Parts: sequence; C-alpha cells; structure tokens
Amino acid sequence: MNDKLFTINFKRLASWWLFTFWRTKSVLNLVSVLIFCIEDLYKSVMEERKGNLEKMNYNYQKFSLEKVLNRKHDRVAKRIKIIKAVQYEGVYIYTEAEDNQGSTPTPGGGIYNPKTKWLYGDTNPLYLRMEAELYSEYDFIVQIPVNSDNPDEPLLNIDQLKADIDFYKLPSKRYQIQTKAY
Repeated sequence: MNDKLFTINFKRLASWWLFTFWRTKSVLNLVSVLIFCIEDLYKSVMEERKGNLEKMNYNYQKFSLEKVLNRKHDRVAKRIKIIKAVQYEGVYIYTEAEDNQGSTPTPGGGIYNPKTKWLYGDTNPLYLRMEAELYSEYDFIVQIPVNSDNPDEPLLNIDQLKADIDFYKLPSKRYQIQTKAY
C-alpha cells in the first residue's frame, strides 16, 4: 500500500491555513498545542490501520493460520502445529447395498454370507479400523507447547489463542486444542 496517501503533517497543514501575518512563533506554538489531540487520534488510527493490514495478509489456510499463531504466541521456537484431525483414511471393502444381499448359494453348494466371512477362522473378526477411528468431530487439531516442569500448565494464553483461531478460521470448521511437551 502507498503510505504517502495517508501521511499528514498537521503542524504544516495548520500553518498553511493561517494568515501569513499570524504565522509568528507564539501563534504556531498555540496551534500545535490545539492540534495535539488530533495528532494523537491520527496516530492511533494509523496503528489500527497497520494492524488491519497485517490481519489481511493471513487467511484460513493451514500454513497461514499456523504462521500467524506462531508469530503472535510462540515467536522464538515456533512450536504451535496444526494437524489434521482424521488420523486414518477409510478402506473401501464393499458398500452397504452389496452387504445387504443376505445369504446366497455358492456354486459348490455352500452358503456365502458377506458379514460372516472372516480372514482368520469363523469366530473372531479382524477389524481394519473402528468407525470412531475413521471420523472425528473436529476438522483440525492445534498442538501447543506445555511447560516441562508442570505439564498441566500451557505456556500460552489459551483465551487469546482461541480468539485468534476463531478470527482466522472458517466459521464451519471445528477445532480442538491439545497440549504437547517439546
């Protein structure tokens, strides 16, 4: 952005607006005292603008969110990590429509039932993954560092961290904060 567009020198502007015969040192000092509040307000607006421009550089993507959290909360070590909440990918075996066919005769005279066809014997099934392992109620997990002396105490301000995550993430995404010892 072009910052020259927003740069205002109020003392020079006030002196330009004065009549030339009023531009004495005492009158200019009086004007500078009168415009002090305006200059102070201008500085706070410019600081807020700078903060808003920095916020606009980041978005909801994983690397961008991780970068802004590390920049604000763990600038030196950069130990805040964002990981995917789903730990395992599902394996396609058959659809429920294929499973609901029931018992069908085989060419050898036996009965084929897809639900009772186990890999190792007929008594104990071998599960690839439980359904709870395949899906998670969270979309991503934020791992934060903890104090090695006291593992129950995180090193960061959790409320401020949650506020920053809520600001940058998409509204439809859910997250969980986990502590991890480094």
